[in-house]
Amino acid sequence: MKSIRTVAFGAALALLLAGAAGCGQPRREVSERDRKEAAMLASEAQFALNLREWSRAEGLLARATALAPDADLWLALGSTRVRLGQRAEAKQAYQKALRSFEDASAVDPKRVEPWLGQITVLALLGRTAESQALVAKAAKRFPQDGRLKDLADPKEFAAMVNDPGFKENAL
Repeated sequence: MKSIRTVAFGAALALLLAGAAGCGQPRREVSERDRKEAAMLASEAQFALNLREWSRAEGLLARATALAPDADLWLALGSTRVRLGQRAEAKQAYQKALRSFEDASAVDPKRVEPWLGQITVLALLGRTAESQALVAKAAKRFPQDGRLKDLADPKEFAAMVNDPGFKENAL
């Protein structure tokens, strides 16, 4: 189902690439100036990604994560590094995104978005069993969330991880 692919992967990746940083809580205090500069760099990276200038986007995203280490930025950096064939570096970025999403869910346990981020990153890391277990846990915690209800269906989860767009970003 296209909505599952769009929700689970597209929502996590599209939001971050659109410069909607802030889902993940940074581990250190980030100044307003650094946050704005990181957002500008993420915007430039989105433009580079649209032009398929992966190396340029990677550099911009690396600078953005140095300024504001946010889950969405780490996720974008990991995805860009996968496209460049930098699998070890992509894995590190995805792991940092995962930690940031975990931190965000601990800080604000009533928000479903950090849970969806964790589910997505675990699947991108190839840890699908853990991702599915987290779907089940999150679906119990957020029983009204349609995205989680959809992902709880094994066929829909499989459709997400087998989607060509998802696979080209996965490790």
